[in-house]
Amino acid sequence: MESLKDVPSTSPRSWGIIFASLLPLWLLSLSIMAEGFPPPPISREVAVASFITAIVAGIVLVWRGWMPIELLLCCLYPFLLLYTLDEVSTTYKTPFIILCTLILTAGAVGYQRIRSPGLRWVFLLVVTGVALLAASNAAHNFWVMAEELGYERCFPDAYGCPPLTGQETPWWILFFRLRS
Repeated sequence: MESLKDVPSTSPRSWGIIFASLLPLWLLSLSIMAEGFPPPPISREVAVASFITAIVAGIVLVWRGWMPIELLLCCLYPFLLLYTLDEVSTTYKTPFIILCTLILTAGAVGYQRIRSPGLRWVFLLVVTGVALLAASNAAHNFWVMAEELGYERCFPDAYGCPPLTGQETPWWILFFRLRS
């Protein structure tokens, strides 16, 4: 593979380098899926392994020159989802995380294909903002749905609280519906 130093400034980066630079983002996204209730789709062991691998991969990618440091910082985005989607049932949280990571993936690919440094930064910031707004919108819609279902003093699927029935609003509608 080529490093950033080997790629002429007039040519776009190779797709191999671009996809390798997405590894920390996806590994960190996978690692945060282990938090929540009902039991998350991945085990704590897989989450810890993903977290450690993401850190090592990020360091290696930056050291080899395959990933700009600003893109590595953008890979920390999943930690914002921990706050934004806190206490949302994993039935909904997992697809929300995946869709937000897909949005950021598109932004990271676009960032690496754009030649103008200033435009690259603006593009990455805008896409990160869009992903945060999407997560916030999804969380808001989840809590509106929970309130409509009568969950006032407990979190759906939490211990001691009735579980979601499966008849609730599908996650994709909550993700894409604009706030009312």
